[in-house]
Amino acid sequence: MQKQKNIRLLLVLGGLITLLTLLPFLREKSGLIIDKRQFTLDPQTVITDVILRSKEVNNKLSYVNGNWQINDSYELDPNMRDVFFSVLSQMEIRKTWPQTQRDSLTQLIKTTGTEVSILNNNELIKHYFIGGNANSQISYLMDEEENGYVLHIPGYRSYVAGIFQVPTSDWRSRRIFTAQFLNLNSVKIEYSTESIEFRYKDGFFEIGDIPADSTQLITSLENLLFLQTEQYLVPEEYAKYEIDSLVGQTPFVVISTTSLTGFKEKVKIYNSKNSQPYYVGLASDSSYCLFNKKRLNNILVKKTDFE
Repeated sequence: MQKQKNIRLLLVLGGLITLLTLLPFLREKSGLIIDKRQFTLDPQTVITDVILRSKEVNNKLSYVNGNWQINDSYELDPNMRDVFFSVLSQMEIRKTWPQTQRDSLTQLIKTTGTEVSILNNNELIKHYFIGGNANSQISYLMDEEENGYVLHIPGYRSYVAGIFQVPTSDWRSRRIFTAQFLNLNSVKIEYSTESIEFRYKDGFFEIGDIPADSTQLITSLENLLFLQTEQYLVPEEYAKYEIDSLVGQTPFVVISTTSLTGFKEKVKIYNSKNSQPYYVGLASDSSYCLFNKKRLNNILVKKTDFE
């Protein structure tokens, strides 16, 4: 009896092993695709470009000379970069579309979805369409053959499709200046009645003839050099922040940098309405942006702060 029982157990075990071997190639009746990572990007995969196209966005993320850029124009925000590539390497298929919703979801993706192309130079690594419903936090993916899937990141309740749909302004690095300490010659703050300049001289920075504390000086210099905007504005937001009324006004402060090669950048900062918690800035590339008033006021310094 025990011998027959052991034989049956061995047969069951053999069947389970066979089933586990075949699982990656099977589909369940529920529509769940066992090969749930077929659209997941291996973190070790070398890629040079990610192209995102829809009716609302047309963005290209490119790896150029050791740095990621957006649309060949701006440095890619490092936080956005990390989150985006984390999504690409973690998103998985949760299930296939219900057959009864196939036509409607296909139409949804075609009209509101984002086409995603991931490349290594001219080699296409991944290609699919992604979209969803932000209210219900459900994300959908459709492949080139119009097979549809529900996406998720295991262990998280998140709207995966959202990051594929953000505008160019949200991809940009929020740093105002591109200069680094190694190539910095000066940083200048110009108010309406006075100015202060940090200038490189004899291996260190100085503020004219003021014998400033070195720690305080470097802290202020870092705050200015690595100044970040809260966000860049798109034209649809200009009215909200009364951009038209700022044209022709004198900025209350101008912050500028000059590199050792003579390259200059500056941002003009305007006082917005008292009801707004932001200053409005105009960067060197004519982009309008926002600065938190409290945060910027803590960064702005005058000569008397070092005396």
